[in-house]
Amino acid sequence: MNTQDLNLTFDLAPKQKELIQELFGKVQAKYPEISFLRLGTSPEDREHIWIYVLAPMPEEREIELSRYASELESDILVDYGTMLSIMTKNPTLQPA
Repeated sequence: MNTQDLNLTFDLAPKQKELIQELFGKVQAKYPEISFLRLGTSPEDREHIWIYVLAPMPEEREIELSRYASELESDILVDYGTMLSIMTKNPTLQPA
């Protein structure tokens, strides 16, 4: 993923770009089936950046991914004060 290629409606600081790429890279290294979709922000907090990913996987694996990502996200928040979240879209799950 290269944040320079994104059509963003908001600006990112260089450190934010670096942290986004680092977080996505670590998660994708452990879960190679994911792919980057887009960036967005939380409707409640414009400083909270959401990294949307396509995650075609069984629900149990998606839960594992979320737990793994949340640990990394917490570290980034504590170390840098930057709120990032991986937001999965799983096309293999059927709505109830």
